[in-house]
This record gives sequence, C-alpha cells and structure tokens, in this order.
Amino acid sequence: MKRLSYFYPLLMVCSVGLLLGGCVIKPARVPTRHFALAPIPAPEHAPARAQPLAVEVGFVKMPSYLLRDSMVVRKSADEVEYLETALWAERLDHSFLQTLAQNLSMLLASDQARLSASERDRLVRRVSIDVEQFDVDTEGTGTLLAGWRLTAVGADKPTKIGQAHLTRPGPSPRGNPQAIATTLSALLAEFSRELEPALLESARARQ
Repeated sequence: MKRLSYFYPLLMVCSVGLLLGGCVIKPARVPTRHFALAPIPAPEHAPARAQPLAVEVGFVKMPSYLLRDSMVVRKSADEVEYLETALWAERLDHSFLQTLAQNLSMLLASDQARLSASERDRLVRRVSIDVEQFDVDTEGTGTLLAGWRLTAVGADKPTKIGQAHLTRPGPSPRGNPQAIATTLSALLAEFSRELEPALLESARARQ
C-alpha cells in the first residue's frame, strides 16, 4: 500500500509533464511556397523581322498526375511524390501554355504569338501540344516528353507533326523546390527553340 501511495503521485507528475511538453514543444511549421514557370529572358536587342510571324498556341494537354496543385518529384518510372508545401501558382497546363506563348513571341520577334486570336486571317499556324511527361526526378534531372502539331487556322489536318524528348540536368529538388521550377522552365525554353524552325519553315511554305 505504501508503494502505491508513492506511485500515483509520481504518475500524475509524469502525466502533467507530458501534457505540458506537448503544449510547449510544437513541430516547426514549414511554410507553403508557390512557383510559376519563367519565360525566356528577352534580349536587349531583339532581331527585327520584315513580316513578324503570327502564331496561336491552341491547347496544351497534360496527364492527370500533373494537374494537381502540388509540385511533382519522380521517384521511379512508375512512382511520383507530391510536395505538399510546394505548389504551382496556377495549373501547370495553363502555365505551360502561357509561357510557351511568351517564348514564341520572343523567339519569332513578334507580338503575334498568342493564346487565341480574333483576327484569324493574320495567323500563320496554330500549335497544339500533347504532354506525356514533364517533371524532375530525385536527382534533379528534368524530362519533357511531348508531341506537337502545326495546323493552318481553320483546318483540321496538321501540316507538320513532331515529337520532343528532352532531358536536362539540374540540382536536386530535395529541400529546394525552386530547382523544379527552374529546371522545367529551362526545358520549356529548349522546347520553344525546337519549335521555332518548324514555324519559320511553315511561314515560308505559305508565302
């Protein structure tokens, strides 16, 4: 009985200590950050074209795994991880489309690369993108796998089709989600440069 009389007060002290410890010691909260794709920087002296090209970015289709708010890190060929505290500022397909339009405007030295157009007779071609993969793995390597096609405005049959499979090394995204946005922006810039000659060829064929 004497032992029990000491045990209960000790148990109460330990319980109170644990409760106070739980109230005082709280895990550090990681702030949520938002990111966006960045366009190609505009050169100080952009080349002038006698006839600036007019291009419409029709649509960008992406697989569902890329349409969540959270950024993605690819862990293997069949597994991805979502970073709950690193979010896209807007849906990735929308950001891809907007940034591609800006890139093409700069590369083609024209303000006519746009998302949609009211003056369709001024447009040369519409470019549409079907993205299969657009992510960064745990080592920091980014991959863009996408099909693209050019069509004349008002036509259904494509005038040119192509497939892009681009990879780019970068810093590991672990603890550094900014690396994901930077690497993917660089991949999109490279993809935009791949589209440029096809658009120029298409414009020449129309003349």
